[in-house]
Amino acid sequence: MTTFRGERVTLRPVRPEEFDVLFAQRRRHVDDWGVNVDEGWLRERVAHSGEFHHSELLLAVEAEGRLVGEIQARQPEHGLPPGVFELGIEIYDEADRRKGYGTEATALLVSDLFLERAAHRVQAGTELGNGAMRGVLERLGFTFEGTMRGYMPAHDPQDYALYGITRGDWESTRGAWISRS
Repeated sequence: MTTFRGERVTLRPVRPEEFDVLFAQRRRHVDDWGVNVDEGWLRERVAHSGEFHHSELLLAVEAEGRLVGEIQARQPEHGLPPGVFELGIEIYDEADRRKGYGTEATALLVSDLFLERAAHRVQAGTELGNGAMRGVLERLGFTFEGTMRGYMPAHDPQDYALYGITRGDWESTRGAWISRS
């Protein structure tokens, strides 16, 4: 099972008793994204959290001794070329945002992908107006690569900003990154 410790956050497997929190967070997005949450599918994800399972690594973001969010690395079979990973992260409560938890969690996971999982590229998308997440990605050396028009399924499809970082980019900037412990 995968666990990473940084200065302020720990990335670790999601605990079974945290299922209700993840399920509630997913349900919040049903109206936004127009995607229903399959409880059985999510239970399987939680049961396999901390390991790559069905092309995804799901980890809890813990800070101050409590669950504050989740982060995933995805490499869907036939969806991305070998060595290319896509990130997803959510810090659940507004009060926990802008404290550096997302930056540190992203840095820890991206470092693992390059150091241990033969990544040659990591990419992430976010809503065009999500200045906080765009700032996180830019501080970590990701490059804005363009706008994915109508990307997020919703009642009114949303445009997303696509960011990417290559192994060479990461190697030239990782001195500023959080090291794995």
